[in-house]
Amino acid sequence: MRKLYIANDIIEAHLFDSILKNQGLSSLIKNEALQTGVGELPFVETWPEVWIQNLKDWDRALELLADFKQVNTNEDWLCSNCNEANPGTFQACWLCYTDG
Repeated sequence: MRKLYIANDIIEAHLFDSILKNQGLSSLIKNEALQTGVGELPFVETWPEVWIQNLKDWDRALELLADFKQVNTNEDWLCSNCNEANPGTFQACWLCYTDG
């Protein structure tokens, strides 16, 4: 077993874990229950971690991680149709549905 990713929060950890599992990879989340200990435990000890259980899945998991990080780092954008601000993760405007 090998640690692949330290998530910002439990939602992000579950999202990435589900991506891995949908691709047939063996993964699990550690520190999931420690989120309730924030404030009493050092915060870096409570961050959720995504681990790969089978090392034969490692290379494919790294590819998926690179794709996942790319989606999370897109910059916010303005819609060319209605000039509404949209998060970088949106592919279409949330207001008028025009593709970004």
